[in-house]
Amino acid sequence: MTSVVLDGVRIHHFGTVPKPTAVAEVADLLQAAVSTPPCPASLAHLHEVLARQPAVDLADDLVTELRSRNLPRKPLHEVARYLTEHGWARNTVKLGIVVLGECGDERDRELLLLLGTLEELTLYAVVALVKTQPDRYRAAYELAQRVRDWGRIHAVERLEGSDDPEIKAWLLREGFRNGIMGEYLAHLAATTGDLYPALLEPDVDQALLKGAGDILATLALIGGPAKDMTDYDDAVPAMHRYAELVGAAEPTLDMLDHLLTISRCALQPDAGIAWPQGELEHLTRRYEELLARPVWRELVLAHLSDPDAPGPYDFSIALSCAGRLDMPVLPLALHRLERDPSNAYAWSWVVGHSGSETIGSVIELALRVLPIDVLTNGPTTSLGFGPEYLSDHVLPAVINNLDEHPGAGVELLRLCLSARVAPTRRRAFRILTTWPPEHHPSNLRAWVSAIAAVEPDGKLQEEMRAFLTG
Repeated sequence: MTSVVLDGVRIHHFGTVPKPTAVAEVADLLQAAVSTPPCPASLAHLHEVLARQPAVDLADDLVTELRSRNLPRKPLHEVARYLTEHGWARNTVKLGIVVLGECGDERDRELLLLLGTLEELTLYAVVALVKTQPDRYRAAYELAQRVRDWGRIHAVERLEGSDDPEIKAWLLREGFRNGIMGEYLAHLAATTGDLYPALLEPDVDQALLKGAGDILATLALIGGPAKDMTDYDDAVPAMHRYAELVGAAEPTLDMLDHLLTISRCALQPDAGIAWPQGELEHLTRRYEELLARPVWRELVLAHLSDPDAPGPYDFSIALSCAGRLDMPVLPLALHRLERDPSNAYAWSWVVGHSGSETIGSVIELALRVLPIDVLTNGPTTSLGFGPEYLSDHVLPAVINNLDEHPGAGVELLRLCLSARVAPTRRRAFRILTTWPPEHHPSNLRAWVSAIAAVEPDGKLQEEMRAFLTG
Protein backbone atom coordinates (compact mmCIF):
# COMPACT_ATOMS: atom_id res chain seq x y z
CA MET A 1 0.00 0.00 0.00
CA THR A 2 1.06 3.56 -0.59
CA SER A 3 1.55 5.69 2.50
CA VAL A 4 -1.58 7.76 1.76
CA VAL A 5 -3.65 4.55 1.83
CA LEU A 6 -1.89 3.29 4.94
CA ASP A 7 -2.53 6.57 6.75
CA GLY A 8 -6.22 6.42 5.88
CA VAL A 9 -6.68 2.76 6.79
CA ARG A 10 -4.80 3.06 10.07
CA ILE A 11 -6.60 6.23 11.14
CA HIS A 12 -10.00 4.68 10.49
CA HIS A 13 -9.49 1.04 11.46
CA PHE A 14 -6.32 0.07 13.29
CA GLY A 15 -5.06 3.08 15.18
CA THR A 16 -1.52 4.35 15.51
CA VAL A 17 1.48 2.98 17.37
CA PRO A 18 2.81 5.15 20.25
CA LYS A 19 6.48 6.00 19.82
CA PRO A 20 7.43 7.99 22.95
CA THR A 21 11.18 7.83 22.31
CA ALA A 22 10.84 9.22 18.81
CA VAL A 23 8.42 11.91 20.02
CA ALA A 24 10.88 13.02 22.69
CA GLU A 25 13.76 13.09 20.19
CA VAL A 26 11.81 15.23 17.73
CA ALA A 27 10.59 17.57 20.46
CA ASP A 28 14.15 17.98 21.75
CA LEU A 29 15.39 18.88 18.28
CA LEU A 30 12.57 21.39 17.80
CA GLN A 31 13.27 22.92 21.19
CA ALA A 32 16.95 23.25 20.31
CA ALA A 33 16.07 24.77 16.93
CA VAL A 34 13.95 27.51 18.47
CA SER A 35 16.28 28.27 21.41
CA THR A 36 18.94 29.81 19.19
CA PRO A 37 18.84 31.02 15.61
CA PRO A 38 18.85 27.75 13.61
CA CYS A 39 21.80 27.08 11.34
CA PRO A 40 21.59 25.13 8.05
CA ALA A 41 23.31 22.12 9.60
CA SER A 42 20.86 21.84 12.49
CA LEU A 43 17.88 22.23 10.15
CA ALA A 44 19.29 19.57 7.84
CA HIS A 45 19.71 17.21 10.79
CA LEU A 46 16.15 17.92 11.92
CA HIS A 47 14.94 17.22 8.41
CA GLU A 48 16.76 13.88 8.29
CA VAL A 49 15.40 12.75 11.66
CA LEU A 50 11.82 13.65 10.70
CA ALA A 51 12.18 11.88 7.35
CA ARG A 52 12.77 8.58 9.15
CA GLN A 53 9.71 8.85 11.40
CA PRO A 54 6.22 7.51 10.58
CA ALA A 55 4.32 10.81 10.78
CA VAL A 56 0.92 9.24 11.44
CA ASP A 57 2.27 7.58 14.61
CA LEU A 58 3.97 10.71 15.97
CA ALA A 59 1.47 13.44 15.12
CA ASP A 60 -0.92 13.47 18.09
CA ASP A 61 1.68 12.71 20.76
CA LEU A 62 4.06 15.30 19.31
CA VAL A 63 1.34 17.95 19.63
CA THR A 64 0.79 17.00 23.27
CA GLU A 65 4.52 17.12 23.95
CA LEU A 66 5.00 20.51 22.28
CA ARG A 67 2.13 22.00 24.26
CA SER A 68 3.66 20.79 27.51
CA ARG A 69 6.96 22.50 26.65
CA ASN A 70 5.34 25.82 25.71
CA LEU A 71 7.95 26.69 23.08
CA PRO A 72 8.16 30.29 21.81
CA ARG A 73 5.62 30.66 19.02
CA LYS A 74 7.43 32.86 16.52
CA PRO A 75 10.67 30.86 16.11
CA LEU A 76 8.68 27.61 16.13
CA HIS A 77 6.58 29.02 13.32
CA GLU A 78 9.69 29.86 11.31
CA VAL A 79 11.01 26.31 11.69
CA ALA A 80 7.64 24.81 10.78
CA ARG A 81 7.38 26.96 7.66
CA TYR A 82 10.89 25.94 6.64
CA LEU A 83 10.07 22.25 6.98
CA THR A 84 6.81 22.50 5.05
CA GLU A 85 8.11 24.76 2.29
CA HIS A 86 11.53 23.17 1.76
CA GLY A 87 11.17 19.59 2.98
CA TRP A 88 11.76 16.92 0.35
CA ALA A 89 10.74 13.84 2.38
CA ARG A 90 7.04 13.19 2.90
CA ASN A 91 7.29 12.50 6.64
CA THR A 92 9.29 15.68 7.16
CA VAL A 93 6.65 17.76 5.42
CA LYS A 94 3.81 15.98 7.24
CA LEU A 95 5.37 16.62 10.65
CA GLY A 96 6.21 20.17 9.62
CA ILE A 97 2.50 20.69 8.91
CA VAL A 98 1.66 19.16 12.29
CA VAL A 99 3.91 21.71 14.01
CA LEU A 100 2.52 24.52 11.85
CA GLY A 101 -0.95 23.59 13.07
CA GLU A 102 0.20 24.42 16.61
CA CYS A 103 1.79 27.78 15.91
CA GLY A 104 0.32 29.01 12.63
CA ASP A 105 -2.35 31.59 11.79
CA GLU A 106 -4.28 33.07 8.85
CA ARG A 107 -1.04 33.77 6.97
CA ASP A 108 -0.52 30.03 6.49
CA ARG A 109 -3.86 29.41 4.80
CA GLU A 110 -2.68 29.37 1.18
CA LEU A 111 0.34 27.21 1.95
CA LEU A 112 -1.80 24.64 3.76
CA LEU A 113 -4.39 24.63 0.98
CA LEU A 114 -1.67 24.16 -1.60
CA LEU A 115 0.01 21.33 0.26
CA GLY A 116 -3.30 19.74 1.17
CA THR A 117 -4.26 19.48 -2.48
CA LEU A 118 -1.75 16.63 -2.65
CA GLU A 119 -3.76 13.79 -1.08
CA GLU A 120 -0.63 12.47 0.61
CA LEU A 121 -0.76 15.57 2.81
CA THR A 122 -4.48 16.35 3.03
CA LEU A 123 -5.01 14.76 6.45
CA TYR A 124 -2.27 16.85 8.05
CA ALA A 125 -3.15 20.04 6.18
CA VAL A 126 -6.86 19.97 6.99
CA VAL A 127 -6.17 19.42 10.69
CA ALA A 128 -3.78 22.37 10.62
CA LEU A 129 -6.34 24.50 8.78
CA VAL A 130 -9.04 23.72 11.32
CA LYS A 131 -6.68 24.71 14.13
CA THR A 132 -5.32 27.90 12.61
CA GLN A 133 -8.12 29.48 10.56
CA PRO A 134 -10.93 31.52 12.13
CA ASP A 135 -13.39 30.15 9.53
CA ARG A 136 -12.36 26.53 10.04
CA TYR A 137 -15.35 24.99 8.28
CA ARG A 138 -14.91 27.17 5.19
CA ALA A 139 -11.20 26.37 5.08
CA ALA A 140 -11.87 22.62 5.30
CA TYR A 141 -14.63 22.99 2.71
CA GLU A 142 -12.31 24.75 0.28
CA LEU A 143 -9.76 21.96 0.63
CA ALA A 144 -12.39 19.19 0.42
CA GLN A 145 -13.44 20.41 -3.02
CA ARG A 146 -9.88 20.05 -4.31
CA VAL A 147 -9.40 16.37 -3.46
CA ARG A 148 -11.21 13.16 -4.30
CA ASP A 149 -9.97 10.03 -2.56
CA TRP A 150 -8.59 9.67 0.99
CA GLY A 151 -8.06 13.41 0.99
CA ARG A 152 -11.78 13.98 0.40
CA ILE A 153 -12.60 11.66 3.31
CA HIS A 154 -10.20 13.40 5.71
CA ALA A 155 -11.37 16.88 4.72
CA VAL A 156 -15.11 16.19 4.76
CA GLU A 157 -14.84 14.56 8.18
CA ARG A 158 -13.74 17.98 9.47
CA LEU A 159 -17.04 19.44 8.22
CA GLU A 160 -19.09 17.48 10.74
CA GLY A 161 -21.39 19.80 12.68
CA SER A 162 -21.22 22.70 10.22
CA ASP A 163 -24.40 24.80 9.94
CA ASP A 164 -23.25 26.64 6.80
CA PRO A 165 -26.11 26.27 4.24
CA GLU A 166 -23.71 26.09 1.31
CA ILE A 167 -21.65 23.35 2.92
CA LYS A 168 -24.74 21.36 3.92
CA ALA A 169 -26.13 21.54 0.38
CA TRP A 170 -22.79 20.46 -1.09
CA LEU A 171 -22.52 17.51 1.29
CA LEU A 172 -25.86 16.12 0.09
CA ARG A 173 -25.15 16.56 -3.60
CA GLU A 174 -21.45 16.00 -4.00
CA GLY A 175 -19.40 16.17 -0.82
CA PHE A 176 -19.98 12.58 0.31
CA ARG A 177 -18.65 11.16 -2.96
CA ASN A 178 -15.10 9.86 -2.89
CA GLY A 179 -12.95 7.42 -4.81
CA ILE A 180 -12.44 5.03 -1.89
CA MET A 181 -15.73 3.97 -0.33
CA GLY A 182 -19.01 5.83 0.05
CA GLU A 183 -19.65 4.35 3.49
CA TYR A 184 -17.01 6.59 5.06
CA LEU A 185 -18.99 9.80 4.44
CA ALA A 186 -22.63 8.84 3.85
CA HIS A 187 -23.75 9.12 7.48
CA LEU A 188 -21.95 12.43 8.00
CA ALA A 189 -23.61 13.83 4.88
CA ALA A 190 -27.05 12.64 5.99
CA THR A 191 -26.72 14.13 9.48
CA THR A 192 -24.63 17.28 9.05
CA GLY A 193 -26.32 17.93 5.70
CA ASP A 194 -29.82 17.47 7.19
CA LEU A 195 -30.91 15.02 4.50
CA TYR A 196 -34.47 14.41 5.65
CA PRO A 197 -35.38 18.10 6.13
CA ALA A 198 -33.85 18.83 2.71
CA LEU A 199 -36.09 16.16 1.13
CA LEU A 200 -39.14 17.80 2.70
CA GLU A 201 -38.53 21.01 0.79
CA PRO A 202 -41.20 21.69 -1.88
CA ASP A 203 -38.64 21.89 -4.70
CA VAL A 204 -36.15 18.99 -4.60
CA ASP A 205 -33.71 19.34 -7.48
CA GLN A 206 -32.33 16.39 -9.46
CA ALA A 207 -28.87 16.63 -7.91
CA LEU A 208 -30.35 16.41 -4.42
CA LEU A 209 -32.61 13.48 -5.36
CA LYS A 210 -29.68 11.60 -6.87
CA GLY A 211 -27.47 12.39 -3.90
CA ALA A 212 -30.19 11.27 -1.50
CA GLY A 213 -30.50 7.97 -3.34
CA ASP A 214 -26.75 7.42 -3.21
CA ILE A 215 -26.60 8.26 0.49
CA LEU A 216 -29.57 6.09 1.51
CA ALA A 217 -28.41 3.16 -0.61
CA THR A 218 -24.95 3.42 0.93
CA LEU A 219 -26.39 3.61 4.45
CA ALA A 220 -28.44 0.52 3.59
CA LEU A 221 -25.20 -1.52 3.33
CA ILE A 222 -25.46 -2.39 7.00
CA GLY A 223 -22.45 -3.78 8.79
CA GLY A 224 -19.79 -1.98 6.77
CA PRO A 225 -16.73 -0.05 7.97
CA ALA A 226 -18.62 3.07 9.10
CA LYS A 227 -21.96 4.25 10.47
CA ASP A 228 -24.96 3.00 8.51
CA MET A 229 -28.77 3.08 8.51
CA THR A 230 -28.91 1.66 12.03
CA ASP A 231 -27.14 4.80 13.26
CA TYR A 232 -29.34 7.25 11.35
CA ASP A 233 -32.22 8.61 13.45
CA ASP A 234 -34.21 9.77 10.41
CA ALA A 235 -33.79 6.48 8.52
CA VAL A 236 -37.47 5.50 8.36
CA PRO A 237 -38.99 8.87 7.38
CA ALA A 238 -36.14 9.53 4.94
CA MET A 239 -36.74 6.21 3.16
CA HIS A 240 -40.46 7.00 3.00
CA ARG A 241 -39.87 10.45 1.58
CA TYR A 242 -37.33 9.18 -0.95
CA ALA A 243 -39.83 6.61 -2.26
CA GLU A 244 -42.46 9.33 -2.54
CA LEU A 245 -40.16 11.60 -4.53
CA VAL A 246 -38.98 8.81 -6.83
CA GLY A 247 -42.58 7.81 -7.49
CA ALA A 248 -43.23 11.26 -8.93
CA ALA A 249 -39.91 11.63 -10.80
CA GLU A 250 -38.70 10.59 -14.24
CA PRO A 251 -37.28 7.06 -13.80
CA THR A 252 -33.50 6.58 -14.11
CA LEU A 253 -31.18 3.62 -13.72
CA ASP A 254 -29.62 5.22 -10.66
CA MET A 255 -33.03 5.46 -8.98
CA LEU A 256 -33.74 1.79 -9.70
CA ASP A 257 -30.33 0.77 -8.37
CA HIS A 258 -30.93 2.76 -5.18
CA LEU A 259 -34.45 1.40 -4.67
CA LEU A 260 -33.25 -2.19 -5.09
CA THR A 261 -30.34 -1.70 -2.71
CA ILE A 262 -32.49 -0.08 -0.02
CA SER A 263 -35.18 -2.73 -0.43
CA ARG A 264 -32.84 -5.72 -0.36
CA CYS A 265 -30.44 -4.52 2.34
CA ALA A 266 -32.33 -2.27 4.76
CA LEU A 267 -35.96 -3.43 4.57
CA GLN A 268 -35.31 -6.66 6.45
CA PRO A 269 -36.42 -7.72 9.95
CA ASP A 270 -32.85 -8.51 10.97
CA ALA A 271 -31.29 -5.33 9.56
CA GLY A 272 -30.93 -3.86 13.05
CA ILE A 273 -33.03 -0.77 12.37
CA ALA A 274 -35.31 0.35 15.23
CA TRP A 275 -38.59 -0.12 13.34
CA PRO A 276 -41.68 1.59 14.80
CA GLN A 277 -44.70 -0.67 15.05
CA GLY A 278 -45.84 -1.72 11.56
CA GLU A 279 -43.33 0.52 9.73
CA LEU A 280 -41.23 -2.30 8.26
CA GLU A 281 -44.29 -3.84 6.63
CA HIS A 282 -45.56 -0.45 5.47
CA LEU A 283 -42.24 0.61 3.96
CA THR A 284 -41.63 -2.82 2.39
CA ARG A 285 -45.03 -2.73 0.71
CA ARG A 286 -44.34 0.79 -0.56
CA TYR A 287 -41.03 -0.19 -2.14
CA GLU A 288 -42.44 -3.42 -3.60
CA GLU A 289 -45.28 -1.51 -5.26
CA LEU A 290 -42.83 1.04 -6.60
CA LEU A 291 -40.48 -1.63 -7.98
CA ALA A 292 -43.36 -3.55 -9.55
CA ARG A 293 -43.94 -0.79 -12.10
CA PRO A 294 -43.21 -2.07 -15.64
CA VAL A 295 -41.26 1.10 -16.43
CA TRP A 296 -38.21 -0.17 -14.53
CA ARG A 297 -37.86 -3.35 -16.59
CA GLU A 298 -38.45 -1.38 -19.75
CA LEU A 299 -35.67 1.00 -18.73
CA VAL A 300 -33.25 -1.87 -18.06
CA LEU A 301 -34.02 -3.56 -21.39
CA ALA A 302 -33.61 -0.27 -23.23
CA HIS A 303 -30.12 0.17 -21.79
CA LEU A 304 -29.08 -3.43 -22.43
CA SER A 305 -30.49 -3.55 -25.95
CA ASP A 306 -29.22 -0.23 -27.29
CA PRO A 307 -25.80 -0.84 -28.89
CA ASP A 308 -24.79 2.81 -28.67
CA ALA A 309 -26.50 4.61 -25.77
CA PRO A 310 -25.08 3.19 -22.53
CA GLY A 311 -21.43 3.44 -21.62
CA PRO A 312 -19.71 0.64 -19.65
CA TYR A 313 -20.84 2.06 -16.29
CA ASP A 314 -24.50 2.37 -17.27
CA PHE A 315 -24.43 -1.05 -18.88
CA SER A 316 -23.01 -2.57 -15.69
CA ILE A 317 -25.66 -0.85 -13.56
CA ALA A 318 -28.36 -2.12 -15.91
CA LEU A 319 -26.96 -5.66 -15.65
CA SER A 320 -26.87 -5.43 -11.87
CA CYS A 321 -30.48 -4.26 -11.77
CA ALA A 322 -31.54 -6.98 -14.21
CA GLY A 323 -30.02 -9.63 -11.98
CA ARG A 324 -31.81 -8.36 -8.90
CA LEU A 325 -35.08 -8.20 -10.83
CA ASP A 326 -34.56 -11.80 -12.08
CA MET A 327 -34.71 -10.69 -15.69
CA PRO A 328 -33.40 -13.26 -18.25
CA VAL A 329 -30.90 -11.01 -20.02
CA LEU A 330 -27.89 -13.32 -20.44
CA PRO A 331 -28.10 -13.22 -24.26
CA LEU A 332 -28.04 -9.42 -24.22
CA ALA A 333 -24.98 -9.42 -21.96
CA LEU A 334 -23.14 -11.87 -24.21
CA HIS A 335 -24.02 -9.82 -27.27
CA ARG A 336 -22.55 -6.73 -25.62
CA LEU A 337 -19.35 -8.59 -24.68
CA GLU A 338 -18.98 -9.70 -28.27
CA ARG A 339 -18.57 -6.04 -29.21
CA ASP A 340 -16.97 -4.71 -26.02
CA PRO A 341 -14.98 -7.44 -24.24
CA SER A 342 -13.29 -4.98 -21.87
CA ASN A 343 -16.13 -4.82 -19.32
CA ALA A 344 -14.86 -6.90 -16.38
CA TYR A 345 -18.10 -6.56 -14.43
CA ALA A 346 -20.13 -7.88 -17.36
CA TRP A 347 -17.87 -10.95 -17.61
CA SER A 348 -18.23 -11.62 -13.90
CA TRP A 349 -22.00 -11.21 -14.23
CA VAL A 350 -22.42 -13.62 -17.13
CA VAL A 351 -20.31 -16.30 -15.45
CA GLY A 352 -22.21 -15.83 -12.18
CA HIS A 353 -25.57 -16.10 -13.98
CA SER A 354 -24.63 -19.08 -16.16
CA GLY A 355 -25.68 -22.63 -15.54
CA SER A 356 -24.11 -25.85 -16.74
CA GLU A 357 -25.85 -25.50 -20.11
CA THR A 358 -24.54 -21.96 -20.82
CA ILE A 359 -21.13 -21.72 -19.14
CA GLY A 360 -19.45 -23.38 -22.12
CA SER A 361 -20.61 -20.67 -24.52
CA VAL A 362 -19.35 -17.98 -22.13
CA ILE A 363 -15.87 -19.55 -22.02
CA GLU A 364 -15.85 -20.00 -25.79
CA LEU A 365 -16.66 -16.32 -26.21
CA ALA A 366 -13.86 -15.30 -23.84
CA LEU A 367 -11.32 -17.41 -25.72
CA ARG A 368 -12.46 -15.88 -28.99
CA VAL A 369 -12.72 -12.15 -28.19
CA LEU A 370 -10.12 -11.55 -25.47
CA PRO A 371 -6.43 -10.91 -26.33
CA ILE A 372 -5.44 -14.15 -24.62
CA ASP A 373 -2.03 -14.32 -26.31
CA VAL A 374 -1.11 -10.92 -24.83
CA LEU A 375 -2.57 -11.54 -21.38
CA THR A 376 -0.90 -14.96 -20.98
CA ASN A 377 2.46 -14.35 -22.62
CA GLY A 378 4.49 -15.37 -19.58
CA PRO A 379 4.56 -14.75 -15.83
CA THR A 380 5.88 -11.58 -14.23
CA THR A 381 5.83 -10.31 -10.66
CA SER A 382 3.36 -7.53 -11.57
CA LEU A 383 0.18 -7.27 -9.51
CA GLY A 384 -1.63 -5.58 -12.36
CA PHE A 385 -1.73 -2.00 -11.11
CA GLY A 386 -1.65 0.89 -13.56
CA PRO A 387 -3.48 1.84 -16.76
CA GLU A 388 -1.37 -0.49 -18.90
CA TYR A 389 -2.92 -3.45 -17.06
CA LEU A 390 -6.60 -2.54 -17.42
CA SER A 391 -7.22 -5.43 -19.82
CA ASP A 392 -5.63 -7.85 -17.33
CA HIS A 393 -8.55 -7.30 -14.94
CA VAL A 394 -10.87 -9.06 -17.36
CA LEU A 395 -9.36 -12.55 -17.03
CA PRO A 396 -9.95 -12.83 -13.25
CA ALA A 397 -13.52 -11.65 -13.83
CA VAL A 398 -14.03 -14.54 -16.27
CA ILE A 399 -12.45 -17.28 -14.14
CA ASN A 400 -13.31 -16.16 -10.60
CA ASN A 401 -16.56 -18.12 -10.38
CA LEU A 402 -15.37 -21.21 -12.23
CA ASP A 403 -14.91 -23.05 -8.95
CA GLU A 404 -18.72 -23.26 -9.10
CA HIS A 405 -18.43 -25.05 -12.47
CA PRO A 406 -15.98 -27.95 -11.97
CA GLY A 407 -14.52 -29.09 -15.25
CA ALA A 408 -15.57 -26.00 -17.21
CA GLY A 409 -13.04 -23.71 -18.88
CA VAL A 410 -10.06 -26.05 -18.48
CA GLU A 411 -8.22 -24.68 -21.50
CA LEU A 412 -8.72 -21.07 -20.37
CA LEU A 413 -7.49 -21.91 -16.87
CA ARG A 414 -4.43 -23.65 -18.32
CA LEU A 415 -3.59 -20.51 -20.27
CA CYS A 416 -4.16 -18.38 -17.16
CA LEU A 417 -1.42 -20.32 -15.37
CA SER A 418 0.91 -18.29 -17.61
CA ALA A 419 -0.87 -14.95 -17.13
CA ARG A 420 1.45 -11.98 -16.96
CA VAL A 421 -0.01 -10.77 -13.64
CA ALA A 422 0.39 -12.84 -10.49
CA PRO A 423 -3.17 -12.66 -9.07
CA THR A 424 -4.60 -14.27 -12.22
CA ARG A 425 -2.08 -17.11 -12.09
CA ARG A 426 -2.80 -17.70 -8.42
CA ARG A 427 -6.56 -17.77 -8.96
CA ALA A 428 -6.32 -20.17 -11.91
CA PHE A 429 -4.03 -22.51 -9.94
CA ARG A 430 -6.35 -22.60 -6.95
CA ILE A 431 -9.46 -23.24 -9.03
CA LEU A 432 -7.84 -26.13 -10.90
CA THR A 433 -6.43 -27.72 -7.76
CA THR A 434 -9.49 -27.30 -5.54
CA TRP A 435 -12.01 -28.81 -7.94
CA PRO A 436 -13.12 -32.28 -6.84
CA PRO A 437 -10.42 -34.78 -7.95
CA GLU A 438 -12.69 -36.36 -10.55
CA HIS A 439 -12.73 -33.04 -12.41
CA HIS A 440 -8.94 -32.54 -12.41
CA PRO A 441 -7.48 -32.54 -15.93
CA SER A 442 -5.43 -35.68 -16.51
CA ASN A 443 -2.29 -33.66 -17.24
CA LEU A 444 -2.75 -31.08 -14.45
CA ARG A 445 0.44 -32.10 -12.63
CA ALA A 446 2.45 -31.69 -15.82
CA TRP A 447 1.01 -28.19 -16.35
CA VAL A 448 1.78 -27.13 -12.78
CA SER A 449 5.28 -28.63 -12.93
CA ALA A 450 6.13 -26.69 -16.08
CA ILE A 451 4.78 -23.42 -14.70
CA ALA A 452 6.38 -23.86 -11.27
CA ALA A 453 9.79 -24.05 -12.90
CA VAL A 454 9.46 -20.46 -14.18
CA GLU A 455 7.06 -18.94 -11.61
CA PRO A 456 8.63 -15.66 -10.35
CA ASP A 457 6.31 -15.28 -7.35
CA GLY A 458 8.08 -17.14 -4.55
CA LYS A 459 4.98 -17.81 -2.46
CA LEU A 460 2.95 -19.07 -5.41
CA GLN A 461 5.87 -21.22 -6.51
CA GLU A 462 5.96 -22.81 -3.05
CA GLU A 463 2.22 -23.56 -3.27
CA MET A 464 2.71 -25.18 -6.66
CA ARG A 465 5.58 -27.34 -5.40
CA ALA A 466 3.56 -28.32 -2.34
CA PHE A 467 0.78 -29.50 -4.65
CA LEU A 468 3.22 -31.51 -6.74
CA THR A 469 4.64 -33.25 -3.67
CA GLY A 470 1.17 -34.11 -2.44
